[in-house]
Amino acid sequence: TSRLIFLFTSRRTMALCCRAAWAALILVSLSHLVQCFSPSAQTGRIHRTHATSLSAQMGPLARAKKLADPVEYERVVSEKMAKEGMSRERAEAEYNDFLENPPFYYALDKKEEYYKSLGYKDLFDGMIGEAEKEGRGDEVRERIAKFRFESKVKAASVLIFFVGSFLVTRAEYLKDPDNFFTGI
Repeated sequence: TSRLIFLFTSRRTMALCCRAAWAALILVSLSHLVQCFSPSAQTGRIHRTHATSLSAQMGPLARAKKLADPVEYERVVSEKMAKEGMSRERAEAEYNDFLENPPFYYALDKKEEYYKSLGYKDLFDGMIGEAEKEGRGDEVRERIAKFRFESKVKAASVLIFFVGSFLVTRAEYLKDPDNFFTGI
């Protein structure tokens, strides 16, 4: 045990741990930033295909709901099958999607499916296309451009914050490595 304690209290190990933690944080931040701007994630999440098996689609929240209250889960799935005339697998997949995603993102997914069924490329093109039919195409196009710009500014701000935090922390560590995080 004394070797283990020494391992975690040595300056070199702490410095390596700090570097690894910052590197992991930056990688996670960058991966989320890349996902935000990928074409498949314009609605805020990456879509799962309905071709995957039902068990692969069921996430932790849906699984917990099914285990905690199987009667309610079964009731909702049966209602969905009856109302919308879909197969059991499709109804369960839809309900699981609803449980796994906040209602806002679920609604966006449904809107995107609707616009794609009308022949549009994605949600934004569908919104613009339908607004053009009503004569409000320029207004909606402007609103979407503003939304995209604000989203990019927010993402860049988060990235700048994390990179800046890393640089400040690194500078503090380089000033005096012996007294860096002494309370840990």
